[in-house]
Amino acid sequence: MLLQVYKYISHKNIKIERILKSFFELHPENIELSLNRIKKLLKKLDNPQDKIKNIIQIAGTNGKGSIASVLYQILKTNGMKVNVYRSPHLINFNERIHILNKQISDKYLLNILEMIKSVNNNNPITFFEIITAAAFLAFYESSADINILEVGLGGRLDATNVVKKNIASIIAPIDYDHKEFLGNSIKDIAYEKVGIIKNNSTVIICNQREAAKRVIIKKIKEKNCKYFFYNDNWIINNKFLYCDNNKVDLRNISLKGEHQYINAGCAIVASLKIKALEGKKDNLYKALKNVKWKGRIELLEGKLGKRYNNIEIWMDVAHNVLGFKVLCNWLKKKNINNPIFILGLGIKKDYINILKEIKKIKPSILYFPSRLQFNSYSPKKLIDYSKKLNLKALQIKDISSALELLNEEDSIRKTVIVSGSIGLIGELLSKN
Repeated sequence: MLLQVYKYISHKNIKIERILKSFFELHPENIELSLNRIKKLLKKLDNPQDKIKNIIQIAGTNGKGSIASVLYQILKTNGMKVNVYRSPHLINFNERIHILNKQISDKYLLNILEMIKSVNNNNPITFFEIITAAAFLAFYESSADINILEVGLGGRLDATNVVKKNIASIIAPIDYDHKEFLGNSIKDIAYEKVGIIKNNSTVIICNQREAAKRVIIKKIKEKNCKYFFYNDNWIINNKFLYCDNNKVDLRNISLKGEHQYINAGCAIVASLKIKALEGKKDNLYKALKNVKWKGRIELLEGKLGKRYNNIEIWMDVAHNVLGFKVLCNWLKKKNINNPIFILGLGIKKDYINILKEIKKIKPSILYFPSRLQFNSYSPKKLIDYSKKLNLKALQIKDISSALELLNEEDSIRKTVIVSGSIGLIGELLSKN
């Protein structure tokens, strides 16, 4: 069930929390990927999505959020008013919707949610669909210069894809995930992702497998689009972006990992192609330095960082095989040897190949918490397979217990990686 990330949703505003939880009661027992439910609701709202201008849609398996964050920071730093809709959130639900360069306020969010709930009148609808409708209404009422929509699942039948036109589509790397909804092959998954591409639009494409690239090219030709492929129309070389006559130094980007150079490059190329940077490139480096996107290869600092001062704790929301390949590649390049992992893997994730990726960097031990705030594999199942790979693995009560144990174990400073799901990272950050 896709509810695993949202099942334990909470909010500091009790009225907002009650409304959000009430939306689960409307959720169909089985999710059928379709735009019918959200279209019916939006029609009752006079189709606000059709009145929103200058939309940029972002689809893909990994990197959507990073691209959206870099793009948002670039446009904002260059004086534009930007709306952003993305999901899921880490700590606070309001993270999902940014209106005119600011996270949506509790007051405005409550007003929008109350209106949406009343108009929907208890009709069956998914949680994501009803929240997406709320975002469209907020976007319509705010009149931003640019509106960024991050796809939730797939693309073709995602609730965000009720929009009829956009100024750009961005396709992040496509890989295996959500096979039960999107298909078992890269070709099938790519077919769903490219469904966001609109007629006569501009398409910016990140690094892709050949099977995905063929599907993208076919769709681009069908839709008569301008297109800009990574390694064909723009490249990253020695941490510099080259696109047309532009050369951009990416070394000061705040996000960690070489994959973020490509994500940043994709956002910059999009900014260039929609002509958002004409005469405004001076602020580009400032924007890259100030990008904020929590839980992406991030060192835990603050209150918990001081509390657990005998261990170095890194967090990453990697939750599929591609995400763990990226994370483990970063650990290897940083010469972080024999790290300790605290892992929480959501049900239906490819735990076999995830654990195989982790094995490559020779972790000293894996801890699997038994108390998690989302639907996860049982620690026993994960421990049993870890042992088949000759990995040392133990069950622990929860993430706090694991960190306390490791911090007090001895005076030798250790590196701890907390990963496996957005829910696990959100749980950790909520304590900070």
